[in-house]
Amino acid sequence: MSISVVFYKSSGEITRVRSGSVAGVTHDAESSGGTYLMTDESVDVNANYISSGEVLTKPPQPNDGSVFDFSSGEWAFDIELARSLRWTEVKGSRSAYEFGTFELNGNVYQCDEVSQRRIQGAVQLAVLDSEMTIDWTLADNSVIQLTAAQLIVVGGALAAHVNLSHERGRILRAEIEMASTEIELEAITWSI
Repeated sequence: MSISVVFYKSSGEITRVRSGSVAGVTHDAESSGGTYLMTDESVDVNANYISSGEVLTKPPQPNDGSVFDFSSGEWAFDIELARSLRWTEVKGSRSAYEFGTFELNGNVYQCDEVSQRRIQGAVQLAVLDSEMTIDWTLADNSVIQLTAAQLIVVGGALAAHVNLSHERGRILRAEIEMASTEIELEAITWSI
């Protein structure tokens, strides 16, 4: 016969579950020095908790910004966790925007990290040689010819694009830090 021993904290949080023979599980439980409960039920460390000596199932988590309160058996909104999660989402959106594309004079330029380095290098060359021209591949794989002066404008447009993404990120970061409710946090989204 196989049983399980459920080790848990005084709060009711399950720390680990060990299953096996009655003799082996009993020995491990008694020698642990910790709080435990013997059961023949299937216990999931993440889905269950202990209350009044019983294995109970946590209700569904209402949102990612909630933490389980073992003493009440309910989920509670954690503003700090929710702020952190929202900031992570905003940073992801900021990076997608910054390293996506930008448009200048009807042309769409790639601006992933490699493309940004290529544009910066071409701008440096244009500063050194004002008579140069270069064939440039756009985001749709079409090719245009750019003069040194045009390359410098492209470099400026890239810098403005990157600055805009970080400027928007700073504004949203401040809004996230000021938010005090779940509704306020949900209203904060990336847009430019």
